[in-house]
Parts: sequence; C-alpha cells; structure tokens
Amino acid sequence: MQPDMSSSSNPNRRLRVLLTNDDGRPSPKTGHSPFIYPFARGLVEQLGWDVRVVVPDSQKSWVGKSYLIGDKVTGQYYYPAGEDGTEGELRDLPRPTKEGEMEWVLLQGTPATCASIALNNLFPPDSFDLVISGPNFGRNTSTAFAMSSGTVGAAMAAAISGSHAIALSWGLMEGYKPPPQEFVDAAVKLSCQVVERLYKLGFGEGDSKVDVYSVNVPLLPDIVSSPEVRWTTMARTSYGRLFQSTPHPESAASEEKGGPAAVAEPKQENGTTGQADEGERLMVRDEHWNERLHFVFAPDLSALVNPKMDDLVEGTDKHAIHSGAVSVTPIRAAFMEASPPQGLAVDGFKWKI
Repeated sequence: MQPDMSSSSNPNRRLRVLLTNDDGRPSPKTGHSPFIYPFARGLVEQLGWDVRVVVPDSQKSWVGKSYLIGDKVTGQYYYPAGEDGTEGELRDLPRPTKEGEMEWVLLQGTPATCASIALNNLFPPDSFDLVISGPNFGRNTSTAFAMSSGTVGAAMAAAISGSHAIALSWGLMEGYKPPPQEFVDAAVKLSCQVVERLYKLGFGEGDSKVDVYSVNVPLLPDIVSSPEVRWTTMARTSYGRLFQSTPHPESAASEEKGGPAAVAEPKQENGTTGQADEGERLMVRDEHWNERLHFVFAPDLSALVNPKMDDLVEGTDKHAIHSGAVSVTPIRAAFMEASPPQGLAVDGFKWKI
C-alpha cells in the first residue's frame, strides 16, 4: 500500500518526520555526529518535510536496541546554529524558535530510548509519518555491524512501536577521517532522494511487510558523479576481539600468589588431596592472575572494514557499498527463524527426548 503523503485529514500538512541517531548532536570537540545537521536541513529544504530531532546527549554507538531500565532519563533542548550546527544554544526549558531555527531534544539515554520517548512521551500519539535514524558516522552493512548498531537499533525500536522506519548510515570508506565536503553534499542530496522514494514505495503489509529499510551510502566519488542504488540482502559476518586488556588505573600488582599454584588441590575419591590434570583445568590467561581486570573497547575490525572484493557475495549490502553503490536492505524487526539442522529426527517439529 502506498502511503498518503499528506498522512492527515489536512492535505496541506507537511510530512512529519522524527529524526534520531546514535552519535548525538554535532560536537566540535569530539568530531562526533557531523552528518545529522546537514541531513536534517536537507529534509527540510530539499523535501519540505517537517522534522523533529530527538537524539542522545552524547555518543552512543554499538549499543544496539538497548534500554538502560535502571536509569532515570533527563533531557535538554538544543538550538543548533552555525555552518555545522555546533554553535547552538543549550537550555533546560524550551523557548520560541527564531526564523529558520530548529529545536532539538537531547536525552540522556540510548538511541532506542530516544525513539521510544519521542514517539510515546514527548509528542502526541501518531504525530509522525516516518522515523529516520541516522545518518550514522560509518557503515552498518552486514550482520556484525547491523546487529550491534545503535542507529539500526533505534529504527527497530520505532518499528516495534508501530512506526515506519529507515536506518541511514554513511560509510567512511577511506578510514575514520572527515570526508570531502562534496561527498557530504552529495550524500545529503542522494539520501533525501532515497528516503523519499522508499516512503512513497511504502512498507507493505502482512508477510511481505518491511519493518525497517536499512540504507547504506558509501562516501566515495561515485555518489557525486554517477550514483547507483541497489536492492540488497544483508551479508552474514562475524567479529572476533572487541575489547582489549589494559592496566587498571588504581591497580597495583598483587603480592598474593596467583595462578595455578594458588588454587587449592582437589580432593581425590579416597579423600586425599592431589594435583588435578593440568590439561583438564581451564584457567584465565596468566596475565590476569595478579592484576585487576580492566578492559577497554578496542575492536579489531580490519577484516570487516577492508574485505577482499573476491570474498564478497554479490547482491549483499557489503558488496554494494564496496562497489560504490548505495545499498537498500528491507529487514524485519525480528530474529530470523531457521530450520532445524538437517538429519535430526523431527517428528511434527516436536522434540524427541
């Protein structure tokens, strides 16, 4: 079903869009979230949409669709200004907006929290025709990135709340450094065209219903000179080490004996003590024996970020963006169901114990 672009009994009402992300507001100090301000302006100026922005008050990447249910969520109002939106005014209470000014809400919560509170608490029910999460500062192609992404997570949260949602990510294909301005300008224009096309296309119904469109735009010369958009599936990937052990800031080496020698000898069946077979005893690595545990997020993602083209499956989101094309992946807000392993005794899909 194609949605009514007015989405209201008032045909003159502009399309209302909730914009959120996982990178927070633009920050000159950290360099986080450089894309949301130009994209928000593009939605208003290029498409004429009515945009409301509700984002985390700080960077919240890699949190997926999580809610920190023990936290009390507070918020402030932000009025972005300047070329990049970093020169704005921060207030505890709202004020009247000036001509051409936008009012953002910053919440001390996860991206999914921002989506949920915006849809169910901040604004009246059914205020929005579409939720867009992004543009993320980096790609969210393949399962390893998408299932970890706060950008995709916020879109999923919106979908579960009954909203049409799009997750938008801009891939930094040449390292985590600021892209040329012409790439950003092209990405704004192209992203606006894609999200408008997807909204007009609709989200389907029943078994064919799309909960979220995951869109990845590679920041490469191709999007300036000859942009291409492809329907894709999500590549299946995995990652290894995400955290790195570092010295605890308040830790001193223990003077107590650590390691296998510090473990009490197990009792034998006859009641005597004896040394267990070292091959059967699983121990933490020896570098942790005498130091307090302390880990920082320092993922090794080189294989995910810089794959060999020959290893990529054509038709997937990962293959598309590494070919310079925009990927559009329709996804459901559900874990994929899989068939039982072949060869198992399956009788009416009931277990045999």
